[in-house]
Amino acid sequence: MKLSKIISYLEEKFPLNLSEEWDNVGLLVGRRDSKIEKILLSLDVTDKVIDEAIKVGANLIITHHPIIFKPLKAVTGDTTLGKKVLKLIENRIAVYSMHTNLDSAKSGLNDFLGETILNFGKGKILEKSELNGREFGIGRVYKLDMPINIKKLSQNMKETLGLDCINVVTSDENLSIKKIALVSGAGSTYWRKAKKLGADILLTGDIKYHEAMDAKEENFSLMDIGHFESECIFVKHLKTIIEKEFELEILHFNDGPVFQKM
Repeated sequence: MKLSKIISYLEEKFPLNLSEEWDNVGLLVGRRDSKIEKILLSLDVTDKVIDEAIKVGANLIITHHPIIFKPLKAVTGDTTLGKKVLKLIENRIAVYSMHTNLDSAKSGLNDFLGETILNFGKGKILEKSELNGREFGIGRVYKLDMPINIKKLSQNMKETLGLDCINVVTSDENLSIKKIALVSGAGSTYWRKAKKLGADILLTGDIKYHEAMDAKEENFSLMDIGHFESECIFVKHLKTIIEKEFELEILHFNDGPVFQKM
């Protein structure tokens, strides 16, 4: 199977121009005309992920987070990133990344997390844009059929996402939640937009102290469900999408989470 055929399929469903301006998505390492025999899916491209690809014989790694964000001035063995890129090239392994274009697209990662994993039902786009008649955007907002207490919601998130504990920001420990905003990965900067749209709480990862303080002072609640924990489902989602079109062996390996509770 030519890599170009896989790319065409993925970019028809999740166009690169849906990504944020600062992002770097698409084919980042490799040749479009290379023959793909086995795919490894992963949230990130770490050295362990590359070693796993070599071990299982995968010649394409599809990730959520791009291995290259900023332009490279040199690719040498003097840096961690350089070593990884060289190892990929030396082992003829291509890397293709689907980041904010997948987050923003309909049937993308936010929809999969909210509808399939968390069972919130159909949501509306939090930060909506339109391009060539296609609606897309970061985040989703869900109106619940029945209100849920914030403590019960926290317990549900821990059980569903496999979390030992959750950081919650709220001025009301007995808050009754009717509308939930969700941004997978790092999305705490969207809390004002979520509040404006009538959400009672924003679920996201990587919540920063000052953002949390500002939200609490404005009586808006936040729940940190983890960056890795809210996006590691990428591999499950992509496996289903690719298997609908191609008969290829697809494996997955996530090197994480990064943070550990001690």
